[in-house]
Amino acid sequence: MVEGTPRPHGCFNNVASPIAMMMAEHDAAGALLADIKALSNNFNPPLGACPTYVGFYTALKEFEQDLHQHIHLENNILFPRAIALEAEAASAIQRN
Repeated sequence: MVEGTPRPHGCFNNVASPIAMMMAEHDAAGALLADIKALSNNFNPPLGACPTYVGFYTALKEFEQDLHQHIHLENNILFPRAIALEAEAASAIQRN
């Protein structure tokens, strides 16, 4: 933001609102993947499964790992930083 220019307005009151929604979506996605994991015997294809079936289960397991990494980065790094930056910006505006 350039000094002296008005603060841009978002379509929400503060970043905590969309962050709360995204965290709820993360919880829902995690629950769905837990169901898929249970139904797929921990991503283990049945004995004698064709290569396509095995590949699908392998891809599901990789997707689960990637999604958990994504959720971790957002919930534990990005979201707290966004909230802190917003608070810092609001504090700076009040001081001026």
